[in-house]
Amino acid sequence: MKAFKILAVIVTIIISACSRAPEPIEYGKDACTHCRMTIMDKRFAAEIITAKGKVFKFDAAECMADFLKEKPEIAANEQSIFLVSDFTHPAQFVDARKSFFLNDNSLVSPMGGNLAAFSSENSAKDNQKDKSARIYNWGLLLKSR
Repeated sequence: MKAFKILAVIVTIIISACSRAPEPIEYGKDACTHCRMTIMDKRFAAEIITAKGKVFKFDAAECMADFLKEKPEIAANEQSIFLVSDFTHPAQFVDARKSFFLNDNSLVSPMGGNLAAFSSENSAKDNQKDKSARIYNWGLLLKSR
């Protein structure tokens, strides 16, 4: 019976260690994996879950993109999950691969990149204030970094 309990604990630990679910960001406490700043603004946060279940948290989409430039093996892995906070619905994560990124001088993101993520291109266009602003999809954003 004791061996069964030990085995159950070990299996639970292994299963939870391989989880591929996002972790809630503790705003005001968690630090950005890339720049080490405290993650404060729910409108700009981002998160990566690797194929092995490791979670990386970011204060801004530009930090996540710069991190991926340094870690191309994570970016190239089809099993990696990339999440960004939808600017119009703060703290609601959406798939970065399906998102649109508005680079607009009227936006003040934590890293000063003036970059925000949106779940639709129309939503990004609706939030555009600067006529010189650019809208990127995920692939273009990664290439532009």
